[in-house]
Amino acid sequence: MRALIERVEIRAPKEAVWDALADFGGVADWAPYMKSSHLIGDLESGIGTRRGMRHAWGFQFEEAVTRWDEGLGYSFDVFKAPYPMKNVRESWATGMDNGFPTVTTQVKYDMKLGPVGRLLDWMLVRFIVTREMRAGLRGLKQHLEH
Repeated sequence: MRALIERVEIRAPKEAVWDALADFGGVADWAPYMKSSHLIGDLESGIGTRRGMRHAWGFQFEEAVTRWDEGLGYSFDVFKAPYPMKNVRESWATGMDNGFPTVTTQVKYDMKLGPVGRLLDWMLVRFIVTREMRAGLRGLKQHLEH
């Protein structure tokens, strides 16, 4: 399983950072690659909360929260991950460093197609995932700092 981690410092109140992250259905407000996002079902936060999203490239997917630590972070599983990815799990966590809030995101995933999938990951997928992680963190930072 591949694990990728990215982090950003945000010059905004820690409460504002958490409020933006905790709006699980509102990720398209700040994530540049998300064209739309919405909650699925009645839950707005906590374990079991689900959201649907449409990516800028046109594909749709769903995510469901598997861990929720109020004010600190959460983890979720991604359903219908872009082929040939599988078993995609993501987490977002807040912290403090140098007196400013930080946000760390981690994406873990496996690849289908055996050796071919591992080669695709090594040559392409990990770079695309890292690029989108960084873009999401930059988008969150810009959303909260301006």
